[in-house]
Amino acid sequence: MVYFTFVAFARHDNFYSLRLDLGNMDQTVWNVLHGNGFTLTDPMGTAQESRLAVHADFLMILMAPLYLLWSNPKMLIVVQVVIVCLGALPLYWIVRDRLKSQKLALLFALGYLLYPPLERMMLHDFHAVALSTTFLLFAYWYMIKERYGWFVVFAVLSAFGKEQVWLAVGLMGVYIAIRNKRVVLGLVTAGLGFFFFYYLFWKAIPAVTPARQHFALTYLSDFGDRQNAIIKNIIENPWSVIRTALLPDRLYYYFQLLLPVAFLPLFAPWALLFGAHSMLINVLSNNTLMRQIDYQYTSDITPFVFIAAAEGYAVLRTWLSRLRYTNHHVRLLRWLPVIVITTIVGTSVAWGELPMEMQSRFLYFTSSKPENETIRRVEAMMKPVYTVSVTNNIGAHFSERKYLYNFPLNALTADYSIALLGDQYAWPSGDAQKAAVDALLKSPEYTLVVHENDFYAFKRKGL
Repeated sequence: MVYFTFVAFARHDNFYSLRLDLGNMDQTVWNVLHGNGFTLTDPMGTAQESRLAVHADFLMILMAPLYLLWSNPKMLIVVQVVIVCLGALPLYWIVRDRLKSQKLALLFALGYLLYPPLERMMLHDFHAVALSTTFLLFAYWYMIKERYGWFVVFAVLSAFGKEQVWLAVGLMGVYIAIRNKRVVLGLVTAGLGFFFFYYLFWKAIPAVTPARQHFALTYLSDFGDRQNAIIKNIIENPWSVIRTALLPDRLYYYFQLLLPVAFLPLFAPWALLFGAHSMLINVLSNNTLMRQIDYQYTSDITPFVFIAAAEGYAVLRTWLSRLRYTNHHVRLLRWLPVIVITTIVGTSVAWGELPMEMQSRFLYFTSSKPENETIRRVEAMMKPVYTVSVTNNIGAHFSERKYLYNFPLNALTADYSIALLGDQYAWPSGDAQKAAVDALLKSPEYTLVVHENDFYAFKRKGL
């Protein structure tokens, strides 16, 4: 927890965090606190829009009071790291209860903390749905213990992380009705979960977007251009779905998700159903980032990977115990924890974020850029009343204001225009950003305040 907080802070302090998405989240929370509503500036435009136009991540409204203590993007970072790491606690309880072993419970909790998708997610800005990882584990624990008051609290908190998590809540309602035999409570929970997902995805979000549909539907354009058409085509073309799901990059995605838990979920696939909708979205998406473990797209899948792993361990242990007519089952049962330990350690070394691991970005995130001190001086000048057009690669440091534009948008009208050129992922392109800087250098309306290497800060005259 301390380590990931330190590295995430260093990443931000050294200007490796981004306007997309840390700056967006920070601006939204800041706007809530300052009476501007659940809003932000359109990252790809100039209008103020409801955050609901992007996602129904209402957890950020609950974050606003924390900004009374410390109004800084790093408040979001520390909350994310602390809450995500706390997910090891309910997972420990779940595994101890299911496998009747404190040692195995500790092993799975350690595996959770070393899980590469989780570690890499904590070092990718902030996303409210990341908190849903822990809240879903708490909800599941209280569900199986039939403590429904706490279940409702954590189920709602998890669903406030992102609109699609309501489907997981609905499926938990089905579990309560069938497995716990609390039919009325289960059906009400399922009905509300499925209803809120439908209402948000089909009604509320489209109502506040110019295109009148969820922006992420473009990721599923291979199956249609509207919600109903996409669902219809998926149902009517199962072989197309299967072919897509078996493409090489999809198989590698499953491999990265399941190898760290020794493929144990394959022995209890029913437990993966709670996150199957998100898995399906990621698999069918034409956005390749959704199948990389660096981002937040595994947030509501991870809890059920580990729950399924615990269930799979129990199933496999039962199968092995039936081999009593030989002595092999004893050796196999002894080797089972060793296999789990090996996969946890091996995948952590291969894909994790601890300092000595193969793909760790520790040295990268803790290294300074030549322009750091200059950018910090400009950052200190930026009062919240100023409108700012700033490049994505440093935008999270200028986001606590009502109006924030993604440079070069409004570069020639904002109070300040700030650019750090050379970003390989520049939007809309590095050439467009350079052209905007050239225009500002020639503009009689702007003064060049600071220039160092690829960093430029312009101030509109007359401020």
